[in-house]
Amino acid sequence: MQHNTLKLSTLAILIAGATSANAAVYKVVEIDADPTVASRDYFPENVDQNKARNQIEYHGQGISPSADGENCFVSGGCSSDNYQVFGESRFGAEGLRMRDVVPFISDNYQEINDEDRLYRYCDRNLGPNTCDTWARSEFYGKGYNTNDIGDRSGLGGLVREQEAWTKNFYANSQALLTNGNQFSVVETFASDSANYSASAALGDLVADRETSNSVVTHVGDLSGQPYELGIASSAYFGKDGRYARQFAKRGFVNVNGSPLSLGAVSSANELTKTAGQSLAFDAVEFDGKLLVVGSASFAPSDFRDSDLKVPNNRSDRGDPTFSDSTFRECANLFSTSPDSFYSTKECQLSVFANDAVFWTVDGSSANNAEANLLSKRVAKGNPELEYRTLDPDNNDRSYQAGARAVALVSGKPVVVGFTTDSIDKTSIDEADKDYYAIRASVWELPDGSTTASSESFTRKIIPGLDIEDGGGERKLTYSIATDVNENNKVIGVAKNYLVDNRSYSERMFVYDNNNPSASPTFLDSSISSLFFKGANGYAAAINNNDQIVGRLDAESVNQVDGRFRRQRAFTYVMSDIPGSAALKKGDVYLLDDLTNDGVVKGDVANQYRIFEATGINDAGVISATAYKCEGGYDDLTKESFCQGGASNVERIVAVKLVPIDAAQSPSVESRPTQEASIERSGGGSLGVLALTVLGWLGFRRRK
Repeated sequence: MQHNTLKLSTLAILIAGATSANAAVYKVVEIDADPTVASRDYFPENVDQNKARNQIEYHGQGISPSADGENCFVSGGCSSDNYQVFGESRFGAEGLRMRDVVPFISDNYQEINDEDRLYRYCDRNLGPNTCDTWARSEFYGKGYNTNDIGDRSGLGGLVREQEAWTKNFYANSQALLTNGNQFSVVETFASDSANYSASAALGDLVADRETSNSVVTHVGDLSGQPYELGIASSAYFGKDGRYARQFAKRGFVNVNGSPLSLGAVSSANELTKTAGQSLAFDAVEFDGKLLVVGSASFAPSDFRDSDLKVPNNRSDRGDPTFSDSTFRECANLFSTSPDSFYSTKECQLSVFANDAVFWTVDGSSANNAEANLLSKRVAKGNPELEYRTLDPDNNDRSYQAGARAVALVSGKPVVVGFTTDSIDKTSIDEADKDYYAIRASVWELPDGSTTASSESFTRKIIPGLDIEDGGGERKLTYSIATDVNENNKVIGVAKNYLVDNRSYSERMFVYDNNNPSASPTFLDSSISSLFFKGANGYAAAINNNDQIVGRLDAESVNQVDGRFRRQRAFTYVMSDIPGSAALKKGDVYLLDDLTNDGVVKGDVANQYRIFEATGINDAGVISATAYKCEGGYDDLTKESFCQGGASNVERIVAVKLVPIDAAQSPSVESRPTQEASIERSGGGSLGVLALTVLGWLGFRRRK
């Protein structure tokens, strides 16, 4: 139901509707679904499969690189088929995100593993008054039965992984890559039992369904051979009536169709090498090989810390329950034999300390490549003082780090991401202070070094992002660097610990690594009114023209003790774009304004509201994810209903934004806005679907 409190600027909408077609900067190209994804079974217990398949989401997570000199803005431009989009399908709630080294970036306690802790994270870090609903959706699945939570009619959710021990598992996320403008499934190492070192202890690979989730994080070309990079969870194996997986997730790279699993740190113990995780995020060709960067386990976290590491589930809802004392014995069980470890349900909860790493791949490596540490875990200026696996305070936080992106700057790799630091007031790069926290970092080869080897990089924590102030008051929860370009410009985000303008804002920044002692520049209202005080944003990617894309709060409603804010994709043009007739240096736009061609119905652009941009290549093509209203939204406004606010009429789709070339006279036609807020009851274009995605976006990460 729509309440009668909506006021629209009628003149603005009439003018916008009369605007000539092609008054836009980007053309929206939807990526067609892979039909095999919808043909699979998903969690059949109490789920209508035909109805459920209509709720599969398709997310665009990145774009293939462009060749030198390619430019879609100039006359002649680009075909809509140019450049591959990579992404994934999603069915239901993810629970814990595939791309997170630890849950929601900041959880170096590694404690977020049940409904109550999901709720506490939401309440303390985002603050809306719907955290109870969000936590239940993430644990029990989207659309869970509010009258009988235990009936498992919800789609996805963390509980599905935890009860796989007795019920088996169905994958709900598949890595995808376009062929033309249609997605195809990317195969990984995970479907072949020969790629598992513990297969004898695990049993028989489950073959009647897909049990491995997967995502793609980067694609490229290695000496003429195409490759895909990503993360896959272990497949499940059956033995003696139980189902187990060897590890939570591993990075992968496919070079020219040949799959390779990326393993834990080479110096780790056998437990870590066998059951530890890895994540691969980005790669460049360096010294004749593919230099892949990411994160990998180097040691177990504390198995004695069962209070945090073991879920406190509800048996009255049929949730799986776990024994604290048995979990504490998992390391000893592995020492006895992998058979004992993988025959124990609690050992499926094993978690590890992780560091920023790289792998070198030449296209011919077989099976499981081991990771190399980027740098030593030592304090700056005191190489004898090492960061411990567990923090020096209460031994309850573990060391966590990950490399999220890499670029060649003057021919040498510059790696960015996050690391762990020991915090006391404004301390930086010191190993023996109070407690561990996650901080944005850069890794570089020293002057004179031209090869990458284990621990050969120097770590630098980005200055000006203090976790505490000089009086010891907490300022930030974490900071991470998300991308870097060949101009040595680093982008990232810093999460506020305290409320700012009614939100725990995640602020975006740009750091010029050419001037390493300078502090980052925050994207704030001095740059654009879109970057308002307290806005949450995520700077996802920057190309070599210094054009940034990401997502941003599109409204300033009260999020703390209120609701999740609506978000939209944006771009910030930091430097002039060669050949661009419409975008100039300093421009900041929501992408919905740059795709608006002034046509309400019967055209492509008004069918989409783009809520996240994830990648941009040097030719200017953007990967993104959008809400789609078939046939077009009701009007051109940013807040428009779909079909009058009907329920379940929008879909989430992957899109590619292709610049309209100069010969077609592209121009910006901002969408009109509604003069007053909309009160809604029930479904609608800003209803359950939008709020679910906003909750998911609020906790993410990706490169």
